[in-house]
Formats: sequence, structure tokens, C-alpha cells
Amino acid sequence: MAARLVVGCGYIGLRVACRWLRQGDQVFAITRTIARANELSRSGIKPIVWDWLSGELPPSDNNLRAFFEQKPPELQTILIAVSHSPQPDLPPIETHVRGLNHLANLLKTVPWWDREQSQTKWVYLSTTGVFGPSPSGDWVDESSPVSPERPGSIAALAGEQWIAAHVSGGRRVVLRPAGIYGPERVPRWEAIRDKTPLHVDPESYLNLIHADDLAETILAVSFTNMQSSLYCISDGTPVRRREYYEYISALGNWPMPIFEPSKPPEPGRWRSRSDGNKRIRNSRIQTELAIRLEYPSYREGLKSLFDRQL
Repeated sequence: MAARLVVGCGYIGLRVACRWLRQGDQVFAITRTIARANELSRSGIKPIVWDWLSGELPPSDNNLRAFFEQKPPELQTILIAVSHSPQPDLPPIETHVRGLNHLANLLKTVPWWDREQSQTKWVYLSTTGVFGPSPSGDWVDESSPVSPERPGSIAALAGEQWIAAHVSGGRRVVLRPAGIYGPERVPRWEAIRDKTPLHVDPESYLNLIHADDLAETILAVSFTNMQSSLYCISDGTPVRRREYYEYISALGNWPMPIFEPSKPPEPGRWRSRSDGNKRIRNSRIQTELAIRLEYPSYREGLKSLFDRQL
């Protein structure tokens, strides 16, 4: 039985944790609240209540002691799936870096960590937002330059850089997912149903990955000795926003979407993610892992969700 640690057991982290549980692994998860810890416990996950932005060590509890007192097999995976949302009074470039430093300090207190850490793979969930804007709809991949402009993307790139500096190449994998959609997360469908104008360029590109395909990819990289340490994760089928929203209209039997020109950001405000216009290649993950996506485009994914009534 392998042990896994999930930091940020939310929309994606929980999906991965449940997959590890089903194969018989022992899964620990760091979460900030007792209420969330109780939810995770009911799923069979061993929660450790701790805010990774706090410099204080978590209070000792049964799950923390169980984590500290593990016997081989060693901790095989640390999945970092923490939201990149801005934090009050903390510059974006510091949010994940501070948390990762605190996590490293916590692990140093684990008696077996120095002995076993060489066997542990770190999987860091970043974002394709690190590439920044691409007004002309250019194709980008792992070799493309990065220039994040939004807080979450700035935090994600700083986290990538921390991982590269503190975890050896064979033990780290950085994943940059495109826009994540899935059950209870279909971008902007309410606006179409309610005839709310969409302030986007309808001819710009949208890049997507279904939550279940992302979870399966994370599972795959946790088991495999990867050739690379950086992967873009998308369905590989960029779609123009007009086509995407019109397909939602058809599935919901709603009026055609209403588009209005994007409003420039107010002074001191960040650009919207919907201002992006790049196209994400997923060839590396396909070539090196031979991932077979259950939802190879937005059409299969959205139809499945609408068939289940979202």
C-alpha cells in the first residue's frame, strides 16, 4: 500500500485522492478547515488541518501522527493542487512560494523524511495562464516563453520555479492545465441561459481539459518515470469562443449567445482570463504517456454534462 499526500484537496485534488483510495492507497490531505476535514474523512481520506500560508506547524492529531509514523512503503507522491487565487495582503509572487516553504519545513520534522524523500514524486498543478496573452492565437507548448500577467498565473509560475529549485529533476512534474471544466463547472452557461451579454472576443480561442481527464493524467504521471518534468495538459482541440458558446446554446435549447466588445480593465484591475487567445498543444503528454482522453474535445465533454443535467 502506497502513501500519498494531497495539498489542496478541492475540485481536482479530491478526484485524484479518490482514485488513489480505490486502488488501495493511503491518502493524507492537508486542508484549512475542520468542516472540510470532516467531509474528507467520510471519503476515507486522512485529513490534516493546516493553513500552509501560516508559519505555524499544524496541531498534532491522529492523522498527523499516522503520517509522521509511517513505515515503508514510503510516501510516493505529493500532489500540490492549491488554488492560485489572490490572497489578502500578500503579493501573488509570494503566495505559493510561502506555502511551499512552509510545507518543506513541515516535512523536515517528519522522522523518516530525509531517508525516504528520494522516492517521493512531487506533482505541481500550475496553469497555462503562465504563458500570458497571445493576441494572434499562436500555438504554444512547453518550450514557449512565459509572461504571466494575472495574479493566479504569477503565483503559479513562482511555484513552478520553487519546485525546480528545491526538487531534483527525476522527482518533480509540473502540469499546466488549460481551462478546467466538468460537473458543476461549465464556464458561462448561466449567462447564455439568462441572455446575459458575454464580454469576450467571439473569434478568440478557448483551451479546455475535462476534470476527469486531468485527474487521470495526474494519476498516470504519479506512476510513471517521466521523460520530462513539464507538461501542458489540454484536450488539444482549441475552439473559438463563438463555437463553444453556440454549442452550449444548442445543448440547452437556449437563444444564441450575445457578444459585446470586451471592456478594458479599470485602472488598477487585472485583465480577465477570457482575454486570452492562445492555442495549447498537448503533443508531449500524448507522445510520452499515450494518454487516451475520455473527452477529446469540448463537444464530448459538454454533451456528457448536459445529458446529466450539468
